[in-house]
Amino acid sequence: MKDLDERDEELRELVTQIRAARSKPKKLKDLLEKYENEFGPEAEKRVLEIIAENTEKLWVSIAEERENNDIDGILDTLWKSFEQVGGEFTVERTGTSAQIHCTKCPMADTYIKIGKPEYGLIFHCSTDPHIVAGFNPEMEFRITKKLMSSDECCDHYYHLK
Repeated sequence: MKDLDERDEELRELVTQIRAARSKPKKLKDLLEKYENEFGPEAEKRVLEIIAENTEKLWVSIAEERENNDIDGILDTLWKSFEQVGGEFTVERTGTSAQIHCTKCPMADTYIKIGKPEYGLIFHCSTDPHIVAGFNPEMEFRITKKLMSSDECCDHYYHLK
């Protein structure tokens, strides 16, 4: 078997395919099986690095296109689009922070449906801090609950320093 470094481009492509299949349970399950068979748990650290790098780069470019990259900006950019794909959540807003309680996540639904929520944590939930880091490095982020981990909600908290 080739060394993981020699297969980096192949792994990157598979990560992209897995993330894009988030709403297609059969395809997602097949891609995750391919990941398990061809790369296995030893690739998890590299997958997280790839996701972090790609996510931050994307959100830096998104922030550059926006007029503001404050709390309202992340709510408008991230959460409105999430709502459009079936996400359900409430927002508690103060001047410099926002607490989100997400009670329905289409990605969590798909990963749970195929019995692979541990991969949802890797391939999707792991993006959350990197979205914020790319969008505004002065914004603090924390999450203590995740639907993907069988919690009753995801509790995203954003605070602008």
